[in-house]
Amino acid sequence: MNVTKTEIMRYLKTKDVIYDDRNSAQIEEIICIFKDNIIPKSVYGIYSCEAGPASVTMGGITITSANLAKHLEGCRFAALLAATLGANADTLIRKYSIQNMAKTLIAQSVSTAMIESYCDEIEKDLLQLNELNGLYPVARFSPGYGDFDITCQKDILRLLDTSRIGLSLTDGFMLIPSKSITAVIGFTEERKQASLKHGANDKCASCADKNCVFRKEA
Repeated sequence: MNVTKTEIMRYLKTKDVIYDDRNSAQIEEIICIFKDNIIPKSVYGIYSCEAGPASVTMGGITITSANLAKHLEGCRFAALLAATLGANADTLIRKYSIQNMAKTLIAQSVSTAMIESYCDEIEKDLLQLNELNGLYPVARFSPGYGDFDITCQKDILRLLDTSRIGLSLTDGFMLIPSKSITAVIGFTEERKQASLKHGANDKCASCADKNCVFRKEA
């Protein structure tokens, strides 16, 4: 996982953390600790994708979401992805929350950057699959974005059988462990949206969450 200080500071800015020599050293320390203790895991499925005006069908499930349908317009295939940093990430964050609040914020940001970087690596691997040869990915789209209801996590986890990677849901449809992601990745014949070769600002531009603080920075 390629985790950079630049990306971590991007997350820390939302918490009003000012970059200085002290937290620079803390960031390096916590990156090393997480890399030594985290073993990320993932599971995915590739499915034919049918996007209508307000819903998407893939893998035998239908997701009611106009935002997701528009996002996947023109996509022949879509991947359902679930990825997690595992329980150790939550354990480390809890440890820091007892010891040092500044390190807790950094640990939260490091783990967020790590799971995003891990998912980027998975996307690159997906492009090597025969059925996706020559296609372009569109930006990841997760439950909770726009009108893609978070309750859809239940169907995604069931379809992918995420118990294999230790990933489950709370009664409120939140992922356990917390540093986990579920997402839909569309694949199209034309490069029409943010791809892996584009930067974070391009990804923000294609996201449906108009009020996200990262989008405001983009």
